[in-house]
Amino acid sequence: MLMVIVTTITALVRPRQSLMDEKENNLYQRIIAKENLYLAAHRAALGKRFRDNIALWRLDMEKQVNRLYDDLKVGRYKHGRYRIFQIRDPKKRDISVASFRDRVVHHAFHDVIDLTVDRKFIFDSYACRRGKGTHAALDRAQGFLRKNKYCFHGDIRKYFPSIDHVVLKRLLRRNIDDERVLLVLGGIIDSAGSRGVPIGNLTSQFFANLYLHELDRFVKHTLFCRYYLRYMDDFLLFENDRERLENFRVSIQCFLRDELNLDLHPGKSQIYPTSRGITFLGFRLFLNYRRVAGAGVRRFRKRLKVFRYLVERGLIDEAKAAESVACWVAHSRYADTAALRRRLAKTSPTPGVEEC
Repeated sequence: MLMVIVTTITALVRPRQSLMDEKENNLYQRIIAKENLYLAAHRAALGKRFRDNIALWRLDMEKQVNRLYDDLKVGRYKHGRYRIFQIRDPKKRDISVASFRDRVVHHAFHDVIDLTVDRKFIFDSYACRRGKGTHAALDRAQGFLRKNKYCFHGDIRKYFPSIDHVVLKRLLRRNIDDERVLLVLGGIIDSAGSRGVPIGNLTSQFFANLYLHELDRFVKHTLFCRYYLRYMDDFLLFENDRERLENFRVSIQCFLRDELNLDLHPGKSQIYPTSRGITFLGFRLFLNYRRVAGAGVRRFRKRLKVFRYLVERGLIDEAKAAESVACWVAHSRYADTAALRRRLAKTSPTPGVEEC
């Protein structure tokens, strides 16, 4: 009985560092567990499993996972190079594509860590989070718009390329205790160069959300702004007092520059009367209705013309064109677009624009 009591007391008074070490080891082991690596490989391959490099990796799945597990276990894993290409969405962006093996690591780490860190985020952060998303952000923004006379629409200048690695690693260390996890995440961060995170990485979305969580905390707990929400680097503050909103703008500009080494986009970061409506996430929001933003409609009209050209010449399957059209139409239905869909139906290469 005495031995049991001594053992119990010893466990209770164990040094805090010992408890942290156990927690850290458990976190890293959960991430690199083979079951998690197999699940990460499945998620990384979703929608792409028939591409040559992925198909080859999956054909030898057990060997590949075992090799990756061994490399992670002994600290031998190193992130590889990226394949880089440009897209226009609508402006030019450099997209960095990691190897499939590295993408498996991204998923393995993200899917475990995200569950822990996400609980620390504020309610009104909507990008890349379970149960949030574009439509929830639009609902919330329109609700705030109806209660306030003015809106400050903030946007970060070249956000992803501007993320400071030193600051990001400090924020990760504040939220994650495991040194082995931090070492791998640090390697992923540094794989993109000396500054910025690559657009296209799953981990980059997580890093970008965590980075601007500092802004969320500043706005909510220092400025005490009640009506605030953020979708990645696109954020809104609402007030009935324009002067107070101007002061918020100046404070946010200083905070971003001094604490996060970021700048507000001078052209996109403006204060507007809410009676004029606001453009947010591709929609124009008004008190009692919504429209698809004009730029989005123009891009879709151009896409329809391209689809019609390709379908008429047999260069693309009509079903594939219909699928792309249906996706945009489903998104547009989240606004008052019945008349717009009727007009677009006349130029669609596939049936169903109006009905979708």
